[in-house]
Amino acid sequence: MAMITIEFNQSEQDFLAFVFVEVFGGGSTQSIQNILGDRVAAARELGQEVRLQSKSGLPSIDLSADEWRVMYEAINAVIYGLGPSELATCTGYDLDAACSINLRICGAVWGAYGGADWFGIGDVMPIE
Repeated sequence: MAMITIEFNQSEQDFLAFVFVEVFGGGSTQSIQNILGDRVAAARELGQEVRLQSKSGLPSIDLSADEWRVMYEAINAVIYGLGPSELATCTGYDLDAACSINLRICGAVWGAYGGADWFGIGDVMPIE
């Protein structure tokens, strides 16, 4: 299984780890898990891995494409489950910062795989 490495500063890594606190223990947990749907079990396993990596002091997080997909979906679920104001209050990251992290995840995964078919639409076609 190929691993994809994405550099994040320590604050961003802490945010990634904290996403799973919201998924499994925040006041909006039920809403967030409803949004996350069938990825809840995968998120539970991934949360432990992300916490370990964020505490390692390394400048990056290494996950498989499937794990990055779960991370991406967990961030989206937290964004939608909390809403912009509560997102900033609970995580310390505003909507722009959280979306920027998710955009970086998308760019790294799609870049590594030349157009991952995450959304069932096939490879991204160039705009002419």
